[in-house]
Amino acid sequence: MKNSALRLIGPLLFQAALAAGPAAPAFSRVLNVCDDVSDPMTLDPQKQFSEKNYTLCWQLFDGLVRFDPDGKIEPALAVSWERLGDTRMRFKLREGVTFHNGEPFDAAAVKFSLERYLDPKTGFPAMFFIAPLGGAEIVDAHTVDIVTKYPDGLLLNRLAGLVLMVPPGYIKEKGDEYFARRPVGTGAFVFKEWKRGESIELAANGKYWLAGYPKVDGVVFKFIPYEKQVDALLAGELDLVTDLPGTQTLRVKADPKFSVLKKPSYYTMPFALNLSSGPLSDLRVRKALNHAVNKENLIRYDLLGNGTPLATLSMPGETGHEPALKPYAYDPGKAGKLLAEAGYPDGFTVEFLAKKNAERTARIVAADLKRIGVKARITPVSDADMIREFRSGRYDMFIGSCPDPLGHSYFVQSIVLLSGSPYAWGGDARFDAALARMASAVDPAESERLARENDRYVYDNAMSIFTYQKNTVYGFARELTFLPYVTGMPNFYSAEFKGGK
Repeated sequence: MKNSALRLIGPLLFQAALAAGPAAPAFSRVLNVCDDVSDPMTLDPQKQFSEKNYTLCWQLFDGLVRFDPDGKIEPALAVSWERLGDTRMRFKLREGVTFHNGEPFDAAAVKFSLERYLDPKTGFPAMFFIAPLGGAEIVDAHTVDIVTKYPDGLLLNRLAGLVLMVPPGYIKEKGDEYFARRPVGTGAFVFKEWKRGESIELAANGKYWLAGYPKVDGVVFKFIPYEKQVDALLAGELDLVTDLPGTQTLRVKADPKFSVLKKPSYYTMPFALNLSSGPLSDLRVRKALNHAVNKENLIRYDLLGNGTPLATLSMPGETGHEPALKPYAYDPGKAGKLLAEAGYPDGFTVEFLAKKNAERTARIVAADLKRIGVKARITPVSDADMIREFRSGRYDMFIGSCPDPLGHSYFVQSIVLLSGSPYAWGGDARFDAALARMASAVDPAESERLARENDRYVYDNAMSIFTYQKNTVYGFARELTFLPYVTGMPNFYSAEFKGGK
């Protein structure tokens, strides 16, 4: 009865809280951030699947578990968990937590959140990655079992990277559209205002469950064109730019009021290749393409040196990465011999689809391929048109940016290689079976062993053109301390200004 009453009066308390401001201690000041150039599609975490959108959502919402800055899973709204069987994991929930509107967070909220994710009417764009989830069963108010349709060794990764908790009462009363514009979570920051085309302003949650946090009064996400972000930083309009161009690092370092930080992130530029027909179905051709790409030059000209060559699709630090693998050597002569052996001594032409943010990468790679006689006709494509063009059957290869929100080699592999993925052509039945076997292994050691075997299989069969791991470059005010996240999607609850207001 008490919980029901809180659910009914919660939205009224929330409106009053917005009018009065958050009941928070005196923090240092507001953090002004530029993480994107334009507005997100929505602030409903269950209707989006975008790196930049997730960065916003992580400030407002919490999951049961989350990734720490180094990509390790840590408690969030769940304080502990244990596996009760191959398809069941029990979570003990943090007590005394409320949503920003005063509504209690409890096992009923977990059940509602998971059911909403899984409901086709919600339209969660990343349903492919949470498909094993079957739902939640309430044990008591602060204990919940999450069940899966089949054994899932990646359950914690899925929960940490993709699943956030939402308020049942607020959504039922206000509806989806209102919630998407005025979101309510349990996170370190409370939604305050959305100025379309300009900014989203968040205020500190003075009742955040993590004692002593957040350390700033609030966070303002400002949407500024890429070419104007550094000017805004140096003018004091921003405290942090999360994707500083390599050409601007010296300019920022030259100002004593600002600093530059580089950190490897789970971010790469993977290729999807047509593995089932045409020249790229031949292993010798795929190996030739990998030997033809000068990864050092690619990093130099595409990232201005801010990256590391990759041997495969996985990245150091991810679960399942095989560190013994070495990148294919740049050897155009060997590439030419492999093409000749495959029956293409004079090369061939490929239709090359490139996501717009990967067009620069595509053109650098195409120039390398041209030197061995492989002509790549590039078609840039927007996010909106990407799936339609991919499915048209006109293309032989595709490239697009890909962060990894799961901290596991599985994520990128499944996107560009797994049969049934919207970004994979043809596929490999043996690899599909191996990936499924790894994902269903609930013993962590066995799962890791199988994941490394898969990594080697991808490498040995040159199932993609392997590129680089990106170093994310941050430009920020010297008085700001913050923790960059290897996922590329930072939480700002621990950000702090030295010296007070």
